[in-house]
Amino acid sequence: MDTTKAITTPAEVAAFTLPEGRQKARRAVKSKHGAGLSLEVRAGKSIKLWMYRFNLGGQQREMMLGSHPAMTLKRAREKHAAAAELVKKGLDPRKQRASEKATNLAAWTMQDAFDRWIEHYQHALGRNQQPPTAKTVSQQRGRWRRHLAPRLADFYVRDVSRRLLIDVLEQASSKAKVEARHSLNLMRQLLRYCQKREQIDVNPTDGLTPADIAASASAPRKRHLSLPELRQLWQAIDDARADSVRKAATSVLSIPVANALKMLILTGCRRGEVVFMRWNEVNKTEWTIPAERTKSRRQHKVYLCPLALELLAEQRQLAAGEFVFTSTQSNGKPLHPDSLSTTVARLQGRARKEHDETAPLYHLEHFTTHDLRRSFATQATEMLMADPLLVEMMLAHAPPKLMGTYNRAARWKSQVDVWQRWGETVASRVASDPGSNVVALRGGLA
Repeated sequence: MDTTKAITTPAEVAAFTLPEGRQKARRAVKSKHGAGLSLEVRAGKSIKLWMYRFNLGGQQREMMLGSHPAMTLKRAREKHAAAAELVKKGLDPRKQRASEKATNLAAWTMQDAFDRWIEHYQHALGRNQQPPTAKTVSQQRGRWRRHLAPRLADFYVRDVSRRLLIDVLEQASSKAKVEARHSLNLMRQLLRYCQKREQIDVNPTDGLTPADIAASASAPRKRHLSLPELRQLWQAIDDARADSVRKAATSVLSIPVANALKMLILTGCRRGEVVFMRWNEVNKTEWTIPAERTKSRRQHKVYLCPLALELLAEQRQLAAGEFVFTSTQSNGKPLHPDSLSTTVARLQGRARKEHDETAPLYHLEHFTTHDLRRSFATQATEMLMADPLLVEMMLAHAPPKLMGTYNRAARWKSQVDVWQRWGETVASRVASDPGSNVVALRGGLA
């Protein structure tokens, strides 16, 4: 083999070996980007080194571009081109590479980013001023592991493009559309976290929608409970309710949980608004929820009917701290919103993977705590004939743009009227036997 002739093909790269009796040898490599590129072999080494020798400031210098076979001839020529371009500008490519290496050391891979974010996420307070549950954190870890990590984990955050994300999420969508939507939301939060920590300048998920990745949008739920169904729920709560202050057992509800569920029915409020209700927010028959605890970020006022006030009277005897509905498992702390959801699922026999067909409400069509809010809205508009826009105000929904300057306080009396009539309806047809004229309020105080 003629070792003086420059290498031009991958076959010649593979065939170049150390001449007998030599410890090291080099052979020039032809490159359209100029001279200086060579391939080096050494005794006892199976790999070959791509070397670049250049002149800078009147001095000969050299650097290693990479090794063969990990770096191909084509890639070596590309590296040579980049280095030669820097030399033309009077820059030392060795220092440039050192700078890039330092940048890479400070840069996060997507796996690094997820590990940092999930640690932050599991302790961050949400709108309800509570961290996510262990179940929610576990679900996020599962989504990352199943749908995202296989393709994204080894990428630097800065190298994740919008196109790559769409490809990954579309692949997830082909297997599970709902999970793909949740995965998009995970990536949006994760990359926003990276953006705030200056790993990226622009979040590639900005403006990306479920439709863009062929994922399903959240289907609006329509489930609401009829008065007979609400009656069955109220009765099931009473039947499972503890007779004294004690922790809830498998088939026993603590008094705070039972009363909080009833407050959901009476007010139409969100579960987080109810469980974090404070005594200083209540003034006679009015409950004012501060803006920081409402989804719309607007202060919201709720009228408390007589039946709601009786629930509070009982809670006043039980709760010594600032919260109305305190947990029986931790002194002075409020109930967790999930406690209400778990209770409703248990009453329906759906709290576990294996359903309990003996549960008191198993025969009813599945419903959630949020469906109680929809039940209030539906009954108020359909049975009590309340103005739908008025009910929207009562639910603390953000007003339409055309109503942004409307005097919402002007309709407070109308809202009170609806809450009063709804409270009377619940007292006569839900909290007691509709066929009886006697209103039975278990645990109620005059």
